Amino acid sequence: MYRLINYFFGFVVIYLFILEAGMNDHAMIIIGLTLSVLIAFVAFFGNWITLDATKAVIILGTIVLGFGGWLLAAAVIAFFTTGSLLTRKKRVLGITDHIKRNIPLHLQKRRDGYQVWANGFWLAVFCFGWFLVSSDAFLIAAFVTLAAATADTWATEIGTVKPGRTVNILNFKPVDAGTDGGVSIKGTIAAAAGSLFISIAVLFANFPGLVSAFLLVFVLGFLGCFMDSILGAIFDKKHVNINKPYDYSGSQESFLNSFVNWASTGISGLAALLLTQIIL
Repeated sequence: MYRLINYFFGFVVIYLFILEAGMNDHAMIIIGLTLSVLIAFVAFFGNWITLDATKAVIILGTIVLGFGGWLLAAAVIAFFTTGSLLTRKKRVLGITDHIKRNIPLHLQKRRDGYQVWANGFWLAVFCFGWFLVSSDAFLIAAFVTLAAATADTWATEIGTVKPGRTVNILNFKPVDAGTDGGVSIKGTIAAAAGSLFISIAVLFANFPGLVSAFLLVFVLGFLGCFMDSILGAIFDKKHVNINKPYDYSGSQESFLNSFVNWASTGISGLAALLLTQIIL
């Protein structure tokens, strides 16, 4: 399935490049491809992503810069850089052997291609929408998906290091840090900070109702992190078993986590698409 996602988005890029894009668009897409190749291989040799994830990063990066523009691309780079640095800092400073045993493996290793698309699938979709119809709603939705992904990443990376009391979001019973559906005060503050971090980029955009757009991205990005926790808790409680694809080498838990990330960013982005029509 991962390869099909790569092929699908790659085909759409080629189609739009040939049939829809103008000269300036061609330049942006080529620049996006060039920078994405560079970033992907730096990330790979920096032990942040797997080799198969480089393909996803190259395609996603090309889409974001080529069809979403410089501001969104800068926000994506900021998300990727801060998430990777937080992960590295946690590995070096923040995890004792006892804590590490309680954190799922998918939160300790390099990011794979499925994790890239779990956070980037809807971002790519909304970039295409923005390019094709030039509606601000699609670009705002793209920022919301990124804010939700950043909020979740910061909450996970910061909230699982000396987290204090962690409880299940549905029943408030104590759980181990890193458990699906687990929330803590530290993680919640980190989620708000992550969403705010991405929302600041919106203030540099040329949206009508700039303050409303900023608040929409911040609030929905923050709530998107809670949606991730709620879905994770529900799936864990109901023992939902989504069969992982044949080409997925990770654990069932890791694939389910990626699926939850995909669903929560999608719900947040689609909510933004709807609310933008009402508010702005």
